[in-house]
Amino acid sequence: MKKYALILTCAAACAALTGCEDVSDRMSSDYPSTYDIKYGIRQVLQYDPMNINGIDVAEKFDFFGTLRFTIHVKDNRMASLEFSNGDVPFSPYAFEIPSGEVECYLDTEALPNELRIKGTDNVVAYFQNGEFSVPFQLDCEELNYKYTFKEIVE
Repeated sequence: MKKYALILTCAAACAALTGCEDVSDRMSSDYPSTYDIKYGIRQVLQYDPMNINGIDVAEKFDFFGTLRFTIHVKDNRMASLEFSNGDVPFSPYAFEIPSGEVECYLDTEALPNELRIKGTDNVVAYFQNGEFSVPFQLDCEELNYKYTFKEIVE
């Protein structure tokens, strides 16, 4: 019986080793090193003590559809961003994002990763599970909100 267990273990190990591929952090040469990624709202969650999982209010207000940001990637790194609050009558930030293109970087040391404006401590968005999100609060202390962005493919 031990003989069969040893044979099965060796066979499983050989099969596992042949299925492994060499992993590289280099992008494919077919993929451009400089490009733009545009993002728009996927959902706007409103949290309160009765709705701890949040309610999506994005479709209740047309102005959320105008909120956008674009990340400019250069040499396979996030280099700058452009943020447009669109027709939204309030800002989710306690700081002012300069208009136009602003240098940024993705802080991968922080969890979740933070999209920051270079030269400041200002976090524009958090990156987790392939999505950018921006938590914020307006005047009411019991209500919290979170924007979740999706890539816009044109």
